[in-house]
Amino acid sequence: MQNLITEKQSGTERLNKPEIKKQFKNSDALKFYKGSNDSLVGLEYERITLDRITLGVPEYDKVAKVIEHFAKILNWELIFDNDTIIGAKNNSGTSISLEPGLQFEISLAPKKSIVDIETELTKIISLLDKIAKLYNIFFFEAGINPSQSDDEIKLLEKNRYKIMDKYLPLRKKGEFCPKMMRKTAGIQVNIDYKNSKDAYLKLKFFNIISPFMTALFASSPFENGHLTRNKSNRALAWLYTGSERCNLFYKNVFEHKFGKYNNFFKNYISEVFKVPVLFIEREGRLIPFNCAITFAEYAKNGYNGHFATYEDYILHQSLTFPNVRLKNYIEIRNHDSQNPRMALGLCAFYKGLSKCNMENLLKHFSYLKINDVENYDRKIITKGLDIKISDKTGWDIAAELFNISRKKLSAMDRFYLEPVFEMLKSRKTTADLIMDYNISSVGDLVEFLE
Repeated sequence: MQNLITEKQSGTERLNKPEIKKQFKNSDALKFYKGSNDSLVGLEYERITLDRITLGVPEYDKVAKVIEHFAKILNWELIFDNDTIIGAKNNSGTSISLEPGLQFEISLAPKKSIVDIETELTKIISLLDKIAKLYNIFFFEAGINPSQSDDEIKLLEKNRYKIMDKYLPLRKKGEFCPKMMRKTAGIQVNIDYKNSKDAYLKLKFFNIISPFMTALFASSPFENGHLTRNKSNRALAWLYTGSERCNLFYKNVFEHKFGKYNNFFKNYISEVFKVPVLFIEREGRLIPFNCAITFAEYAKNGYNGHFATYEDYILHQSLTFPNVRLKNYIEIRNHDSQNPRMALGLCAFYKGLSKCNMENLLKHFSYLKINDVENYDRKIITKGLDIKISDKTGWDIAAELFNISRKKLSAMDRFYLEPVFEMLKSRKTTADLIMDYNISSVGDLVEFLE
């Protein structure tokens, strides 16, 4: 496709040399969804960045120095958005980056072994923590910033964040988007799928169990300087970040009876097409769409002289935020941040489940319905694993899931489940312990979790 040359005409973006008009179809996106037999596991691990003295979010310049210092020691390449340092990466696919409220994300290249994940994660965390200490910064391992309201936290100078911050709060059930962007931190585990059937089964099962995993990893009852009645304020924020691109927006794909496996990718793409477009990118510049049209409308008719491309679709689907998201692997995104041992336990858990026969698992847990997931998501905010389904508690379901996973893991990988089994045995999550101890100050909370 020819290069674009743009100019301003009455404040509206127009094309001097128009793009080649092509009606983008659902089938054009299919090449993105490729199966893999690698059975790799990836980890994306976020932590809240806090100033050791004020216990608030530090100034950006101090955090940027941490990144620069880290990159210089390991000879990593700095990542910029215009003139803003937003992260660093090595040549193997691992990176560190800043989220909108200066949360710090470590994104590891996928690996076969949990030991390999631990080795790289430990190396990065150890160095980051040492460097951060030089600048009176530390990283807080919980699901939400405990000390500040979202309007007290300055947004990172990154163009996509500005657009998201402007338009997402205006969408249906989008009122907590500023909180989500500035304050939340989570753990994401990435899992391979082999083909459309495997993707369908895994996505459905991981969605069905997601409320119980959210509850088990809840660590964010403390927000805005005080204890709340919610066990996961991070999960609450995500429930109100826009119903059209969050929650279980694509649950319709699981209701197709005829050819559900063969047509799964097409059905999934159709749901993504229904989501309004935030922005596209041309020659490194972001062009806002103001959520004025869906991707389906954009693909059919274009917008302000622009016409949909494959790259536009890839960007657009990354701006949908369900708890379990399909890319060319599966992203499981619904967990509060915890300490590294718990993050590694989560990796081992999903690795074990992925070795199971998913059809058998769905039959075994058939009393859990996909259409009830959103209802469970709301209940666990305050009740956690004390919710009841049929004659079982959330604790019973979580324990059974971990026992099933454990049987599929090697002795070495089973080791990483131990911290979670300790929690299951005590029937106390991190959130439960914080609430039981009646933590009354940010300083006490930091000391408790450290």
